[in-house]
Amino acid sequence: MSVRPEEPAEATSPGVPRPDPPGQTLKSLGLRKLLATLPLVIASFSVFWGAVSSVFIPIQVQAIDPAGQAGSLALVVGVGAIAAIVGAPIAGAVTDRTRSRIGGREPWMIAGAVSTLALAAAMGSVTSIPLLIVLVIAIQFTTNFILTPATAYLPDRVPVAKRGVFSTVYGLAQLVGSVVGASVGTGFASVLPAGYLVTAGLLAVLTILFALLNARSNRHEPRPPFTLRKLLSTFWVNPVANPDFGWVFLGRFLIFTGFYPLQTFSLYLMQDYIGLGANAIDAIPVTNIAGLAGMVVGAVISGPLAQRLGRTKPVVYASAAVSALSLVIPLLWPTLPGLIVFNVLMSLGAGAYIIVDLVLVTLVLPSAEDTGKDLGIINITTTLPQTLGAAIGGAVISIFGSYVALFPISIAVTVVGALLFAFVRGAK
Repeated sequence: MSVRPEEPAEATSPGVPRPDPPGQTLKSLGLRKLLATLPLVIASFSVFWGAVSSVFIPIQVQAIDPAGQAGSLALVVGVGAIAAIVGAPIAGAVTDRTRSRIGGREPWMIAGAVSTLALAAAMGSVTSIPLLIVLVIAIQFTTNFILTPATAYLPDRVPVAKRGVFSTVYGLAQLVGSVVGASVGTGFASVLPAGYLVTAGLLAVLTILFALLNARSNRHEPRPPFTLRKLLSTFWVNPVANPDFGWVFLGRFLIFTGFYPLQTFSLYLMQDYIGLGANAIDAIPVTNIAGLAGMVVGAVISGPLAQRLGRTKPVVYASAAVSALSLVIPLLWPTLPGLIVFNVLMSLGAGAYIIVDLVLVTLVLPSAEDTGKDLGIINITTTLPQTLGAAIGGAVISIFGSYVALFPISIAVTVVGALLFAFVRGAK
């Protein structure tokens, strides 16, 4: 699929769209249905992975290997993230080149939804680490055929001037879904098979509805050639030829690398470092509600602030500063109230960042013909950090025998990642 011809990306600051051209409303562009349904897919995707990664998998690993739970969890999450790194660009490249009566993205999203539901049904009763790893690898591939095509709808169909509103609803759906997913997951902590089926079933239904409601034939569009060289290029964008893409990639990569060690081990951290023990599961909804409040505030503030300033980078810097500050709190105040304050501030920073992030990403994509592939590559910035986060976290816990060292490492990586956005020349 190709991007509709629009005004040059350089003319618009990411996250700060210009006033609409005459007649360019959501209704006239036929985008109201997309705006209403895209957040549902993103939210259900985030609910599913929020429950699976924060609750279901850690509980399964703890039950299977209580003595080596930290190392085993790092292995499961890390290998799964590697599968996502491979799967995302492939999903993008394949859907870029598919031609059908209902579109190029839609058939693969439906297939991904059905496959994910089947795999989730099997994951609920797993009792061995090797089998859990195999299923996590498979489900990372199938869910990438949902998320990568869904994200590609922005450059595919949405003009630059309208991407701000789409980025806002996308970001909020992603953030709120993650929080809700972790909370929903706690409700199924003692009945994991049912939890897997409910969350995967919700994702499957909403994904299929989205694909059918937004279907549009693309059989008339030329199909780009798909050679072996093209396949290998699926995993590469030249950062020298596309420096803005490269800096955004690296900055996002480090910001998420600072986040994932804490997310991966959040349940164990609450049990051992905070000292909640068996009560940690019951505390997850409380911390998540606090986090949700922070996300909403951050999201509500950042969009208008970027619009008022006419700049995006100050919002990125401020959000990273808030996130870094939040990481100090559990070090000084390792209690449940301290953890609640930490979640509010960390989520406030994340909510502010994610609102301006997606528009910036869509404006630095190198190729109009390979938007799905390029978005698959940029999605590596959220999947590869899961691998590194799990590895770093597991190593730190093993070396220091404590979770405390995770916090200063996350602070340093987050700050460096935000500063790299200063090198992005196509944004203020």
